[in-house]
Amino acid sequence: MSQAELDALLPALKREYAQDELRAGRGTPEAVHAQVEDLFARLLPDGVDSPGQLLFVGVDGDGAVVGRIWLGLPDERRPQAWVYDIEVDPAHRRRGYARAMLLAAEEVVRARGVTRLGLNVFGHNPGAQALYESLGYAAMSVQMSKELT
Repeated sequence: MSQAELDALLPALKREYAQDELRAGRGTPEAVHAQVEDLFARLLPDGVDSPGQLLFVGVDGDGAVVGRIWLGLPDERRPQAWVYDIEVDPAHRRRGYARAMLLAAEEVVRARGVTRLGLNVFGHNPGAQALYESLGYAAMSVQMSKELT
């Protein structure tokens, strides 16, 4: 991924992550937006050149960009590589691109000596859950909540 591609992506990525956090009940809008800004500042201080972060675009057979994936390498806070984000553009979904990007990500981190790749999937995304399970990812913990009215 180029810096220009990341710069174009960041506003939507932050907005979507904040929306998912809010939907999961993880705070007030103000608090969540501040946490998201802090997280991105910590993880991507140097954009695409940030230490320990790998940002890739997925392309089709003609070289057209169809999606993106962001990986974090293991560090003192997390002992495994981590998929921070994966997204296939809406016009290209249901064609196997997410699966291909995840399998490629596994190869990239495996080549760096990493033996475990983790990710988070929100409960309101059963399609992603099914994809990850089909690739051998297993739930390590489950948070549950109930809306009280």
